[in-house]
Amino acid sequence: MKKNYEILASQILERIGGSDNVVNVMHCYTRLRINFKDSGLAKLEELKKLDVIGAQFAGEQLQIIIGNDVKELYDEFIKISGIKGESIIEERLDKNPSKKKYTVKSVLAAVVDGIVSCMVPILPMLIASGILKAIVLLMQQFGLIGIDSPTAITLSFVADAAFYFMPVIIGIFAARKFGANMALGGMMGAALISPTFVSLVGEGTELSIFGLPIYSTGYSSSVVPIILSVWVMSYVEKFISKHSPKSLRTLLEPVLTVLIMTPLTLVLLAPLGAMFSVGFANVLSWFYATFGVIAIAVFCAIIPWVVMFGMHVATVPISIASIAATGTDKLMMPAFLISNFTQGAACLAVGIKTKTVDLKSLAFSSAFSNIVPGISEPGMYGVTLRYKTPMWGAMIGAAAGGLYFGITGVSAFAFLPPNIFALAGYVGTGAQSNNLLNTIIGILIGMVVAFIATMILYKPNDNE
Repeated sequence: MKKNYEILASQILERIGGSDNVVNVMHCYTRLRINFKDSGLAKLEELKKLDVIGAQFAGEQLQIIIGNDVKELYDEFIKISGIKGESIIEERLDKNPSKKKYTVKSVLAAVVDGIVSCMVPILPMLIASGILKAIVLLMQQFGLIGIDSPTAITLSFVADAAFYFMPVIIGIFAARKFGANMALGGMMGAALISPTFVSLVGEGTELSIFGLPIYSTGYSSSVVPIILSVWVMSYVEKFISKHSPKSLRTLLEPVLTVLIMTPLTLVLLAPLGAMFSVGFANVLSWFYATFGVIAIAVFCAIIPWVVMFGMHVATVPISIASIAATGTDKLMMPAFLISNFTQGAACLAVGIKTKTVDLKSLAFSSAFSNIVPGISEPGMYGVTLRYKTPMWGAMIGAAAGGLYFGITGVSAFAFLPPNIFALAGYVGTGAQSNNLLNTIIGILIGMVVAFIATMILYKPNDNE
């Protein structure tokens, strides 16, 4: 039966403390994501009883899992709540919010929430870029256009623009997330990829500002440096605004913010962000070098838990950094791809084995959702995790397929959502000409193993 989004949106709003308690609200492909002034007002157990797939907190962010029709609910939620879509709602400073206790867990959750909130809005751009690259590659493979074709060149630089100018675009959305001026956020991102700065770094010129040495490195396609810089900028901007005379605020606030943030960003914050990104990449490289193909198999197996904790968007920067640095991603994109296919195979097995009509329908539709559009939550929350043993079957299959991926060195050459159409991003040339074939073989291995394992492990019962 078709959902009444107006009623559902009203029910959600009622159970989260009303619109006055909402700082901002956005959505990804399956989840409504809400940040609060007081997260304690959200009644999680009551939200789970509504007509939703699930609800959970990831740090301070509430994630309500809706499914493919999240956009319709989001539009209705924005309409009835009066909240501006994807915007920051000013907190009421005259109220005394309860002091929060900072722990390692809460700090890490806040970091993840910050990265996720900045990355979710740019996913359509990344997907469009990946698909454009795949289209160019396929057209060249079938001889429709040449490598030097004007069409290929044009589509390629349009696709590459998404990655090159990423600091600018993320700077804008990071400013929106942290309550800073969006234009200044974009300006700080633009400074990191200024042609003059890039040229001087490439020539090895020693740079400085106010006598402080500037760390010379490139920041195109980077994520963490600009997020960190804009986060600090939000506090600097608010401090200046608070202490500036009202008559001069419009002049002093932007000028002083940029004057303070330029040395902070180029000397300290952006380099720290770059070092963090490189360090994380080195940890992954060590993990892969130490444990080899087993590392890929394990990561493929645990992807459902990454998704369940709402961490999947936070892995986007890792994939971006890998593609930007090496032209390939051997871990993130392949892992999410095979996980979706094995989840689909597990759902298919449940659909065949169960005697319950409703579950059979849900399982078959979820199998389609996992494989074709690449949406895993309906099957995961409605079938595999709900009945437990299908989840084990899917994970076993993903590990088997991931092991083959690792042995054959399967790589993704473009950022694409993990569904059947993403195979276009695995078409390789030269030494990697067998990459697509190995990708398909790995997926088939994973699906067959997941299907058989689920058929063995899953035991239907009358209470389903």
